[in-house]
Amino acid sequence: MTTWIDASCIFIVFLSLGILATYRIVGIIKIFAAQSFVLGLVLIFLHAHNLSTRDIVISLGTMGLKGVLVPYILFWAIRHVSMRSEIKPVIGFGTSIVSGALLIAGAFWISLSLKLPGKPVSDLILPCSLATVLLGFMIMVTRTRAVTQVLGYLIMENGIFLFALSLFDVMPAMIELGILLDIFVAVFIMAIIVNNINEEFEQAPASVSRSKMGETF
Repeated sequence: MTTWIDASCIFIVFLSLGILATYRIVGIIKIFAAQSFVLGLVLIFLHAHNLSTRDIVISLGTMGLKGVLVPYILFWAIRHVSMRSEIKPVIGFGTSIVSGALLIAGAFWISLSLKLPGKPVSDLILPCSLATVLLGFMIMVTRTRAVTQVLGYLIMENGIFLFALSLFDVMPAMIELGILLDIFVAVFIMAIIVNNINEEFEQAPASVSRSKMGETF
């Protein structure tokens, strides 16, 4: 199963890099959902020869929450604020891709000096998780839309979660479930805030119009 784990880790990194080349928010959400599904499969691949109920619950929880529920909430949020694309990122998309490639190379170089306790199942888990965290941070600080910034944070968390999978046998299941619950709550609150902001902007022009009408009379 090492081959499948390596392929999944590389795919997760390339999905993160693909987000840097995407300007449509709907596409970014779909890429995040695909990445979350692959992340859930990594856990299955790690324990394919001795799969337990705990592994299945965490894997399905990751896929269901981060691959289905969180994207659904984000789609609901952008539908209510009529937001479809990232209009003006801090740096251009071409520069973002080149910078992302450099971050990936840097992550692999840094991982050479880092050692995990015990022998990891795959040598790519550590560099790929670090690269995903760095790419998620870059998305978060270089995009101007609130939704894409939240997605950058979620990409970072996927990288942290991938790293945690390498230490999964020594981490209590409740910690993993608590992380997933925190993400759900954060995104849910974000959706409510975005919706409230949209309502305020809709009410503002109406107030200005009424004020102008009053001045006219």
